[in-house]
Amino acid sequence: MGNSRRSEKNGVHWNHNASINGLLVIVMVLFGVCHIAEANHTITIDCSGLNRCQKCTSQGTSCVWSLERQACFADYGKRLSLAVRKKTDCPQVTSVTRVTYAAYLPYVYKVQVSNDVTGFMAFLEDVQVSCVILDVTRPAQVFNDTISCAPVDKSDLGFDHQRLMTYHCYVTFGDGDTILRLDDSADSYFAVYDEFYYGYPMDAESCVACVWDVGHYAYHYKWCSSRNVATGRYLYYVGYSDTDRNAAMPADDRLAATVPASSGCEDVRVRFVEPSSALWTGDVRIKVMVSNHLILADGGEVRVTVAGRACARPTSTVRGTGVTCVLTAPGPGEVPPRTAYVSGPVIISYGASSLTVVSAQTFRLVYPEITDVSPSCGPLTGGTLLTVRGRQLNAGRLVTVTVTAAADGESTESSSSSSSSVPCEVVARYVDRILCVTGPSDRAAVGVVRALFDGKLLVQDGPDGPLTFTYGAEPALTAGQRFEGIASGGTAAPVRGTGFTCVRDAVMYVDRDGVRRLAASHCRPVNDTFMVCDTPRLDGPTGAGDSPERLRFGFHVRHADGHVSDMPPQPDTDGYVAHSDPVLVDFSVSAIGQTVMISGLHLGRGYRAADVAVVGFANNLSSVVCNVAAITRRHIVCKTASPSDLNGVPTLVVTIGDRFTRTVHSTAYRSPSFGILFFVTVLVLIALVYYCYYKSKSIVVPRFGFANTM
Repeated sequence: MGNSRRSEKNGVHWNHNASINGLLVIVMVLFGVCHIAEANHTITIDCSGLNRCQKCTSQGTSCVWSLERQACFADYGKRLSLAVRKKTDCPQVTSVTRVTYAAYLPYVYKVQVSNDVTGFMAFLEDVQVSCVILDVTRPAQVFNDTISCAPVDKSDLGFDHQRLMTYHCYVTFGDGDTILRLDDSADSYFAVYDEFYYGYPMDAESCVACVWDVGHYAYHYKWCSSRNVATGRYLYYVGYSDTDRNAAMPADDRLAATVPASSGCEDVRVRFVEPSSALWTGDVRIKVMVSNHLILADGGEVRVTVAGRACARPTSTVRGTGVTCVLTAPGPGEVPPRTAYVSGPVIISYGASSLTVVSAQTFRLVYPEITDVSPSCGPLTGGTLLTVRGRQLNAGRLVTVTVTAAADGESTESSSSSSSSVPCEVVARYVDRILCVTGPSDRAAVGVVRALFDGKLLVQDGPDGPLTFTYGAEPALTAGQRFEGIASGGTAAPVRGTGFTCVRDAVMYVDRDGVRRLAASHCRPVNDTFMVCDTPRLDGPTGAGDSPERLRFGFHVRHADGHVSDMPPQPDTDGYVAHSDPVLVDFSVSAIGQTVMISGLHLGRGYRAADVAVVGFANNLSSVVCNVAAITRRHIVCKTASPSDLNGVPTLVVTIGDRFTRTVHSTAYRSPSFGILFFVTVLVLIALVYYCYYKSKSIVVPRFGFANTM
């Protein structure tokens, strides 16, 4: 027995340990998963494309620059020799001079290293350092903060009375496969001039130079125009791989240099484009300002492309700071964009200097779109503030808006000489909307809203076809109508008239005892000549029977354009006829004819059969038990398909309009309490009559004034 208890106790103790162990395992697994997820997230950091120390260390703590390997790596926190993690710790690596003259040869290419806080120069003193010029490796010497390459003379450079020659030089160390990265790629090149002109800045005057990177290739471009008296026209263009010194320049880059927008080159860049967008139809003069445009053009051919479309007749500006050209019209196969615009850079190509420059600024070819017009209706007199919504509606220099109504018998989608156009005066224009004020129209009509941009691009279709505006007459009631209702209100009053198209909403009102009473619900326009309105509720009793009250009434109307007016009745209308609420007594069910008869007084006045509903439960007014077929002065006749379903039903609920509700009892149903009360009342009356009669026979009046009762 004791062993059994000990085993049981130990079993509980073992399960407790197992739970703790299991929890620890789960925590360890989750920790491992988090660690793996964190490691995977760290691996996604790509630092390999950052080929300068300043760029690498500008990424916060994500990347680290290795001076020993001259490369950028993802920073996992591992110890690296000669590692730089802060931008301020990057050594500054620059060339001492990039220009010399034939008379000063031989030339020594020198690189200076400053801000050496990591001991990089001490490291270079202990390894082999070389210089590569014209694919020839030459020894180099490290002293203090300077790296000096072996001197090169005319024979080494192949210089023989050329006006100007440019050479690529770079420093390697270690096994010769590590290239020292200079802060400015242009420092990897030096120029040799044949002659020296005192006081003439030949390296800057009429010359441009630019370096840029695309992928793992570094490009260098130099151009001097014919205006440079020392060199004349001179072009130097070369590209080298950062990873493979023996790799050839891509074939697409060999014919002409293309300076990307991301180059950051100040000598060669598109400074700005004006305007920044134009209509899809073209025929717009565009100005493109380019740094050193005259030097690059140098009298040669210039071609301009704007967002993929040619810009014709490029002409240098008066001051020579750029070109102006005319954007051509779309070609035969060029279709309008699905979106409101297409965009792209401005590309300018120079034939003389074999250079193409891509702008950082994008240019838009805009095709405006109209998506909505509001309000959709307004009066014939005009003056409606129309809002035309869409996209790119501020395009072009000028826009005109019209409402074009088709002639009788024509559709709104067609237009002919017989169509009438009403101007809509533009008062404001934004990228997403145009505001204009409609002019007057000589007739009621539905017109298409059209926007014409710069007199040549017509826009009128929305997402689902043409967008229209309706000129409508002021709403008015027709003569010969009778308006009536009951005291509770809420019944439907048919209203006939004209000009209901431009009615946003309307409400019926009745004036009684100096108080204006509005209907609880708004009118429901059906078409231009008919709407249905609810009648207002009247507080207190009204005229009964054949003597109803006649009250002043009308309609508050809010138009589609926002203004409010009053719509009075015609003079022949003898006021609003206010009847008293009907009195409902009981109902009976007849199997013959499948009819339910609801009895009452003063029925059928101020409402129609459509206003009446007969339901089975007061809390469920949708459970209609029969359909009202007719109303007389004493009965509401209701037809039902299953009269047997109403046998034994003690009550029905009758509603008239939205406000009047009454419960009526069945004539075939009397409660037991009523029968007993009726029977007891009759017995009491009989007993009372008998007692009074017997009492009158039993009284004797004596002669001497004393009464004796037998």
